[in-house]
Amino acid sequence: MASIEREVERGLINAISGVSGLNYYTSERESPRELPFVAVRVGIGSEELGPFTGVFRLGATITYRQRADAVTKGSFDSKFQELVAQLYRSPDLATDMTSSTNITVYNAKVTNEIPEVISTNRTWSRDVTLDIVASAKK
Repeated sequence: MASIEREVERGLINAISGVSGLNYYTSERESPRELPFVAVRVGIGSEELGPFTGVFRLGATITYRQRADAVTKGSFDSKFQELVAQLYRSPDLATDMTSSTNITVYNAKVTNEIPEVISTNRTWSRDVTLDIVASAKK
């Protein structure tokens, strides 16, 4: 079985993969070369409910990037909202991720959205951050 972090990344990509026209990457590939892309990065944090429980809090970031000279800001924002909408569909995100991975997700919630314009390489970039509580399936 892959690490909990990689399983959460795969679960998030599976949850948002219904948005067409994008390239999806986990943190195993740090520098995606194809735009537009979505990169998912997850870091394990503290253990929940006490030591040796196997239930962890994880921080996740979904980054969407697109060349600013290829689409309008409105089109970019619309595609990003399409991505975010996938996180709120039925069944809930935790159930969806649990059914498609080797982990049990107890809680998954969006905590922030961050817009950004990167002027050096002329790209639009938006992040959505999530707080997830999960453990390996037994």
